[in-house]
Amino acid sequence: MEPVTSPAVKALAELTLGRGTASAERLAKPSAATGVMIWQGVLEDEKDIATIKVPIPRDWLRAAGQPRLRLVVAWDPPVNAAVIDLWATRKVSPKLKRSPNCRSQSSMRDAHAETYPILERRYDLTKRPNDSDPSEDEDFWLVELSYEQIAEYYPAMVFPPQQRVAFAAEIIDEGDARVSPQLHLQSLPITLSMTRLSVPPALSRMPVVLRVPS
Repeated sequence: MEPVTSPAVKALAELTLGRGTASAERLAKPSAATGVMIWQGVLEDEKDIATIKVPIPRDWLRAAGQPRLRLVVAWDPPVNAAVIDLWATRKVSPKLKRSPNCRSQSSMRDAHAETYPILERRYDLTKRPNDSDPSEDEDFWLVELSYEQIAEYYPAMVFPPQQRVAFAAEIIDEGDARVSPQLHLQSLPITLSMTRLSVPPALSRMPVVLRVPS
């Protein structure tokens, strides 16, 4: 479907989603100046926390002038149009950590709306929490994902607790030198298992259970 181009709704569109048109160009033509990692999975329920290793080489951090991480998270929650100002019934929250035992990193900005299941966060990788120990630094950081129920479902339906979620993480040097992370990434043993996108042989959607009136 072509995007709406009517001048009457252009201003409204800019005030709502503001994400532009989806494109796979970065996958077809990767940029040598950045490193991009993509992950997708399923959270079993509200108590489930997914922990994903994201390679961020220490050598690159030392060489980069302004190392940054851009994290874009998306999910497909059940919706309920009757819930004013929320609509989506679940909210996914990401945390970035240097190690399992330290506090999460503070983001530079949090650009997302409560009514839309996508968020973007940017991190200054030169800053670290007060409780982090430099001697524990490794060549990968941790992204933790969990979700919370923020609204009720549509009354006539029951949804399973599983929640699909995915993110794209991009590391980039925004300093004058623009040091590429590619050479440092490719030298890490962990990246040998990240050369292919994992695609399930068959997509099985969870059924929606309708409540039968008693």
